[in-house]
Amino acid sequence: MQSQILPSRAALVDRIAMQFDYGQNLITLVGSSGLGKSYLAESFLTDKYPDFNKAFVKLTANTQEFDVVRQLLEHSFRSPLIDQKLSLSENFMLLHDEQACGPCLWVLDNVRHLTQELAEQLQKLAKSSRETIYILATAQQPQLIPESLDIHIEPLSMLESKRLMSMFYKDLPPDEDPIFNTFVAEARGNPSVLLSWQPQQQSLNLREQSSKVGSKSQWQWYVIALCLILTALMVALVYKQELKRYWTPTQDNEETVATAIDAQAVFEAPNATVEKVEIKSDVQPELPAEAPTQIETASVGSILSALTEAKEDTTNNNNAQSEQANAAEETNVGSTPVTLSPVKEPQYAEPEPLTGNPWYLSRSDDEWVIQLLAVTESEIAAGFMAEHNEVVTQQFTVSRNGRTWFVVTTDAYESLASAKQAKAVLPEALRKGQPFFKRMSKIKQEITQSLGN
Repeated sequence: MQSQILPSRAALVDRIAMQFDYGQNLITLVGSSGLGKSYLAESFLTDKYPDFNKAFVKLTANTQEFDVVRQLLEHSFRSPLIDQKLSLSENFMLLHDEQACGPCLWVLDNVRHLTQELAEQLQKLAKSSRETIYILATAQQPQLIPESLDIHIEPLSMLESKRLMSMFYKDLPPDEDPIFNTFVAEARGNPSVLLSWQPQQQSLNLREQSSKVGSKSQWQWYVIALCLILTALMVALVYKQELKRYWTPTQDNEETVATAIDAQAVFEAPNATVEKVEIKSDVQPELPAEAPTQIETASVGSILSALTEAKEDTTNNNNAQSEQANAAEETNVGSTPVTLSPVKEPQYAEPEPLTGNPWYLSRSDDEWVIQLLAVTESEIAAGFMAEHNEVVTQQFTVSRNGRTWFVVTTDAYESLASAKQAKAVLPEALRKGQPFFKRMSKIKQEITQSLGN
């Protein structure tokens, strides 16, 4: 039940129910924008006829005719197979022959976006259907649906306007408040305007304004103080860096003296002698007279002889290793060659991919597909799949009441979100057919029931 409703609106709901009981199956609730037609229709759908199959369809400028048909039939029947080539009344009669749906209550909001053909179909069903169908529509203009009873909704009175506002606002100004009275009077009983009341903008509080001005000035002083502190910190940091740069002690560059002999110079001039290099320093340590230091220099000839002997040993080792390798190669050449036969890898036959009903039965129950077509002729389904071969499609077959249905869907998706993304990139020709989502568990149930029959 709707949470809150005014007495006059409750009486109007009872009046609509009374008209349905008197035999008027098609009623249109007419009123200007904002008077609460949608809210009243929802209240009627919730409060009245609890045993009926109920459907609420909100129409917009982008709503397609097949969407309206599909929503009405899906809320009236259980797992219906809808033929896109048939009209609303023909689909309803065909499904009713397969399974009785019981009485239905349909509410269509904003029927000015309804096509003339669909309006005639609704009028036909309400008048000549074998099942009880009550249709309540909302519109801003009368006589949009043929042979429909138009009930006009009136604006709220001054008293009911204030009562409506008291339901949604706890603290309202007194009735003597001129600003509040002017607002209610200018709203002219329109609930949407009344519920746009904003108490903060409609009242004048001098104390609150003075406190705001004071708090604003305080924040300005806080910002100025913060800027001054940040400036002082930056100046101190720069001053500290300058002090470090000027007071860092300088290091004297020490002269580097080469104490090694170049190998190339040794080999080019084997008879050269090594000169003594004296390292001069400003301060020389004093040594005792009893142990004078002597710098001994090794002869260049001894160094060259050691290097030459090491080179000859390396050459002899390399020659011995090469002779052993040549002997091993000759032995291998003289031996009998061994023929190696290639190993054949076992071949596995790839299983043929599943198609048709077995493919659907092998899928997970949590997967989703997009239903593209449902017809009773296999040639039409095959031609449809051949025409739209750029999309991966599958087909399953079910039988109901002696008629075989060929249903074409897309490939399976792991979740409903993935299916929605795939629907957004379908070709325009397929999206014009108004495809819809279907869970794999539901398709398995239909195939199993068809096989059982």
